[in-house]
Amino acid sequence: MRGQTPPLVDGKLPVFIFPTSVNFFTDDQSSHKQVLTLYNPYDFLLKFKILSTSPQRYSVVDSEGSIKARCCVDIVIRHKDVCVRNEGMRDKFRVQVSEQGTNAVIGQSLLLITLFPIDHYLIRS
Repeated sequence: MRGQTPPLVDGKLPVFIFPTSVNFFTDDQSSHKQVLTLYNPYDFLLKFKILSTSPQRYSVVDSEGSIKARCCVDIVIRHKDVCVRNEGMRDKFRVQVSEQGTNAVIGQSLLLITLFPIDHYLIRS
């Protein structure tokens, strides 16, 4: 709601996203598509935008949008450049949120994105 001060922590609105990191695995094709859930526990609509340090490697469905009060949205991320030369590469996604009607960022969260080789996947199981 406009006119009400959102609950800020250190001058920023906390951003709730799950998972907080994303792992892709070279030889596990089912991992090449991941779902992030962005939550809005507040009583006002939030706008969001997802930015990447390597946008050419990823496809993000609905990288910008809005989340109704006390709702959540699922965001699909696909790794577009799964290959051995990219194993171990760490990229970052920044999720920015703002109030409806403004472009001022009032909160953000960073996600680490990593492509692992298959042997890491086997150790993890």
